[in-house]
Amino acid sequence: MGFRRRRETLTGVGEKLSGFAVRENDGVIYGFMDNSLDFSPASPASREKLSRLIADRRAGRNAYTYEVRQSHGDNIIDLKDYPAGAGVGGFNIAGSPDADGAFTDMSGIALCIRTADCVPLLFMPAKGALRGAAGGKVIGAVHSGWKGAYAGIIAVSKNILASGFNVRLEDVAVIIGPSICKNCYEVKEDFLSLFLKKDASLIKFFERRAAGKENKIFFDLKGFVKNELLLNGFNLKNICDLNKCNFEDAAFFSYRRGDIVERQVSFIAGL
Repeated sequence: MGFRRRRETLTGVGEKLSGFAVRENDGVIYGFMDNSLDFSPASPASREKLSRLIADRRAGRNAYTYEVRQSHGDNIIDLKDYPAGAGVGGFNIAGSPDADGAFTDMSGIALCIRTADCVPLLFMPAKGALRGAAGGKVIGAVHSGWKGAYAGIIAVSKNILASGFNVRLEDVAVIIGPSICKNCYEVKEDFLSLFLKKDASLIKFFERRAAGKENKIFFDLKGFVKNELLLNGFNLKNICDLNKCNFEDAAFFSYRRGDIVERQVSFIAGL
């Protein structure tokens, strides 16, 4: 798919916004914004800026910015119609559904998720048109923290794509955006025990390291999410990890680094 890993400055939204990656691919625009745009729920101005940015990349055509009320679970919205009262342009903060991702085949909708250590996943066509019943490209945006990944949010994503949109998983590309890496995600013994009770083989995603007189445990969240993708039938060649740790890079928000409220946004929309 030719994903390029470079930093860009985006213009055309009234001011410059820095974005780690904003790309176009086969009729889809997607991006992972850094901390120049705080997408915390109490920031409607950020939604307006993102809407203008997306419109700029869509030749001036507005898109409806759609979000969910993220709860660290495994619920995903199968968005086959515009939300009640919505139209092209604008955004939904109030009244957003309780979920951690959404998929749609409707053009004019930009799916958005917020993260500050968790894994943002964007789903799009890997090849061919991959069109749904509404005639648009099938796209998705999923927020996967450890709770969602543990609960099976990847399996839910697979089922929505395969059953809800009749998509072959081999035709789906998945991009893993900025999220905490295995060198920075320290966890406790009870966290490790929870995973090992589920499956003892999951020990491969944990590492003990000596730190003075004690050992510390670190978890490879992105590795676990990638493994879930493979176990659920997604093709390894179509999984792209941008390999960016938001904890190490101060250009991104990180909950563990002290950004309790602030969030960066990842988005995807059909052109």
